[in-house]
Amino acid sequence: MRKRLRNCLIAAGLAVAVTVVPAVPAQAAPRTGDVRAMALDWVSLVVQVAGHLLSGGGSEDASLKAAVQEIVAAVEAAKNDIIAHTDLIASAEVQACARQHTIEFADIENMSNTVRQLWAQNATGCATLATAYVTTVQTPQAVDNIGHVLPALFAIVVAARGRAGLPNGINLVIQDQIRSYEAVVAKLTPTNCVKKGLKEPGLPREKWWECTAYNGDWGQSQWVTAPAEPVRAQAENSATRNTSRPTALTALPQLRSLGV
Repeated sequence: MRKRLRNCLIAAGLAVAVTVVPAVPAQAAPRTGDVRAMALDWVSLVVQVAGHLLSGGGSEDASLKAAVQEIVAAVEAAKNDIIAHTDLIASAEVQACARQHTIEFADIENMSNTVRQLWAQNATGCATLATAYVTTVQTPQAVDNIGHVLPALFAIVVAARGRAGLPNGINLVIQDQIRSYEAVVAKLTPTNCVKKGLKEPGLPREKWWECTAYNGDWGQSQWVTAPAEPVRAQAENSATRNTSRPTALTALPQLRSLGV
């Protein structure tokens, strides 16, 4: 009986979630089709290159070159998806520089080192703009759009600075990436959350959290029996599964482990 009732409540919650989902705005981030940019492990690529540079490794070291080529290949594989998200960024300046550096990055090994240094500095400026933008903008959709682009953009910047022989400032770039990701996580954390309870005669009270993200997606925490308390973060994470928040949330511990 209890199991049937629980299933009915879950089904009812899902039905409500489906019926109240608002129409997707015209500028909403893509949620179907090519999602390779979201699937790639960008932070591991960044940590690999940044760790090399922070430990004193050189720009001509074979390991650094190989790591940079991994990032080049990743950007090429996800280029269409990255640009699709870039085109949704509300700031024309951030949109333009992110698009430019995504397009040109494949030619990094064809540049002279003088050109590569200038290009890397321009890419750094673009990441700085993106950081300022995401920490300032408040609209969840706008935050989500830039949040999908940040992983690839910072990977490009770290790789470019590494190959250009510009290790100074890598710690500040990583600090900006951490600040950006913290902003994405905080601003996309659902505020529409309710703690629910169910009490059947003769049985302990059961409790759980339900959250709805800005895009209408619904999530639920695990049910627990009193006196235990349900974990709200489980519902928040479930509700934001189709946003840029999970990538940022997962990346933060790895970036912080660099100790910058």
